[in-house]
Amino acid sequence: MQNRFLALLLAGALSAGCEKVPTDPDDAQDGTSGGLASDPFRVSTLASGLDTPWDLAWGPDNQIWVTERRGVISRVDTSLGRITRVGQIDIVERSESGLMGMAFHPDFDARPFVYFTHSYMRGSGIQNRLVRMRYDGTRLGNLEVLVDNIPGAPNHDGSRLAIGPDRLLYMTTGDAQNRALPQDLTSLAGKVLRFTLEGLPAPENPFGTAVYSFGHRNAQGLVFHPVTRMLYSTEHGPLDNDEVNRIEMGRNYGWPDVRGFCDNDVLPGEQAFCQANNVVEPLRAWTPTIAPAGADIYNADLIPGWKGSLLFTTLRGAALIRLTLSADGSRVVSQETLFQDRFGRLRDVLVGPRGEVYLATSNRDGRGNPVSGDDRILLVLPGRQ
Repeated sequence: MQNRFLALLLAGALSAGCEKVPTDPDDAQDGTSGGLASDPFRVSTLASGLDTPWDLAWGPDNQIWVTERRGVISRVDTSLGRITRVGQIDIVERSESGLMGMAFHPDFDARPFVYFTHSYMRGSGIQNRLVRMRYDGTRLGNLEVLVDNIPGAPNHDGSRLAIGPDRLLYMTTGDAQNRALPQDLTSLAGKVLRFTLEGLPAPENPFGTAVYSFGHRNAQGLVFHPVTRMLYSTEHGPLDNDEVNRIEMGRNYGWPDVRGFCDNDVLPGEQAFCQANNVVEPLRAWTPTIAPAGADIYNADLIPGWKGSLLFTTLRGAALIRLTLSADGSRVVSQETLFQDRFGRLRDVLVGPRGEVYLATSNRDGRGNPVSGDDRILLVLPGRQ
């Protein structure tokens, strides 16, 4: 029943200033907001029955595209919530590995390519690769492997994609459960990589390879700020010091010799390593860990007070976190935690073109407690004021 009301819900909120928004009577049953007058937000289920959705992206066709870790790519109709499968990739899904990040060619009308990262078997081990597929208006096909043999493992594979304002393709990789690789500039593991749209190392990369920055453990969020053009990532720590970082070209982010700030809070010698290796400290770090995942920038006016904020989801933390950034984007001014333990594990966040927010749950990833309808894509709108 919930999908029948979605078009009215979104249209009402956007056109009437959220004064009168229809309530879906199924919402109270599926764990979303019941629409009380005092609720600061109204949350409804856009789509359900997914299996570990990993990446949400706003497509050039003005619909939500979603990857599922099992290898499925779908489009979600934002008016009806209808899920239409548009492609599938043969992947290996073990623990955290599988189909992950997604991005669209910036000239999609002329070059309808969609980029993906995924895990695959090479011999007896797991590797990761960057691929692209062509969309014919109905289905994805003609898979091209652009980069392969990126170190992988059941855990710590990354991997998020983003197209930069420089029209280059950025990709995060995990350390593939090998702590020696992030500081090894000859390895593509534990890095932020930068490629041309044809999958070649970008010409101005700092080390003459695809490596853009290094010293990362397992970055699962990556987003450019549309105004400042700064690049931000979220990164999983071990049992301490999850991070949000501002990514700078050629810089070292410390793993495994530094966790979080250069303050010797966990590892002796962090300050000396930071000074000797030009390490960038995070904007913010979290101990105990919250497992930060997908990220987006809120650059709309629909939700009061959010414009310019960095949003990211958490898995272990089971929440959406909003960081208020300074005007130049270089500092975190304040933090707000939203929907704590309300929907379970959250894998990704997407800001729609009118300021609505979408969240993807990750309760069927082997570490959550799925309820009826999981996994879901949730729609967040401002509540009645």
